[in-house]
Amino acid sequence: MRAYLLLPLLGLLTACSAPPELQTPTPELPSAWQVATDAAELSPSWLVGLNDSALSELVDEAVLRNPSLAAQRQQWLAAQQRVHSTGADRYPQLSLELGSRRQEGAERSDSLELSLGWTLDIWGKLSADQREAELNRAAAEAAYVEQREALAASLAQNWFALQEARLLLELYSQRRDNLQQNLEIIESGYRQGLNEALDLYLARNNLHAEAARVEQQQQSLSELQRELERQLGRYPSAMLTTAAALPLIETVIPAGQPADILTRRPDLQQQWLALLAADAALASAHRDRFPSLSLNAAYGGSSDALSDLLSSGNLTWSLGASLVQSLFDAGRKAAVQEQALALRREQEQRWLDALFSAFAEVENALSARQSLQARYALYLKAEQNALNAETLAFEQYQHGLENYTTVLEAQRRSLDAQTSVINLRRQLLDNRIELHRALGGRFRASSPNQSQQTQELDTP
Repeated sequence: MRAYLLLPLLGLLTACSAPPELQTPTPELPSAWQVATDAAELSPSWLVGLNDSALSELVDEAVLRNPSLAAQRQQWLAAQQRVHSTGADRYPQLSLELGSRRQEGAERSDSLELSLGWTLDIWGKLSADQREAELNRAAAEAAYVEQREALAASLAQNWFALQEARLLLELYSQRRDNLQQNLEIIESGYRQGLNEALDLYLARNNLHAEAARVEQQQQSLSELQRELERQLGRYPSAMLTTAAALPLIETVIPAGQPADILTRRPDLQQQWLALLAADAALASAHRDRFPSLSLNAAYGGSSDALSDLLSSGNLTWSLGASLVQSLFDAGRKAAVQEQALALRREQEQRWLDALFSAFAEVENALSARQSLQARYALYLKAEQNALNAETLAFEQYQHGLENYTTVLEAQRRSLDAQTSVINLRRQLLDNRIELHRALGGRFRASSPNQSQQTQELDTP
């Protein structure tokens, strides 16, 4: 009865600590993207659209074996277990204690007690703690999905970068062989007195520089191979091979509505869930300033002899209740609440920053797609003209109509045009992957290992 009489007094002591009122700003979203695009539904799998079975197999291997992704999966598992541990605080706790004590001038005393304790969640603090843990678990799951999608996209881009490196290696090797043939023609003409020594030196310099470019490109190729093998969880032995071909995919990617990415992008979902978790943490910190009510029950006893502990005369039971309210803690709990409030506001700004960054990524990818397509069409024409000019310049040089510097300039322009075409084909593929990722597309509609990973996370 006395405990119940104290409840109004303790309620008055906590009435002054009203929860802070927070409003999450909702940014205005445009109804359409600035760059005109198809508003149809986004494809459920960008990996299938690339039509590369070898790449698809490598992505599946990376999802299973990549160490960084495996570490993120363990964070998800840890967050799942925290939900269980936090939820257990809402239930009664049963414990058994066996003790022995000896005091000076007295015989040893043994004790045995079975105790039951239960902290009632009268203010909802424990519920807020459990909600925070559940939201953090969902945020960890979204973080895992985001890292898995990022890994697949990075692997695909490195795969096409490897193909680009092979095409460039073939181009440089072919150019080196052509320069070798040109040098032989110039050396023959020099021996016949038809060509000058300067032309011979320039031709030799051009050949040696191209041979050095081939060696440098070979090193770049090996580094890309090792990077791909590292992502796959393999030893980086530079043994991974691929065909020297970059597919040209001309199908248009539908972008849908700007608001669609709020539910499709896992990184935005992670930030939003983290904001909700911070809100739950703030609620828990506020409710921690209220009094706590606990119920306790115990059954046991003590005896000078261990064998007499279980006798009926030594065992007694007890029931009790306690109501605890902090009267003075030097502002600790108030500071904890203010800290939770600041962290909640910080997470709010992080979510807004992630949201606008996501919109910027889509707009940049859409505008880049148009620019890349236009540049690629122009460089195709430039490549053909440069190849014709290179052939014509050397023929005219052989007939004495042009000097060798004109040949060198034509060769340089031809190499630049061919290199640009290869580079733009790779950039078009990169842009395709980036646009899918920015729009919240997945590398596969349903990952074949997702159910297995979910079962692993649900296993204690």
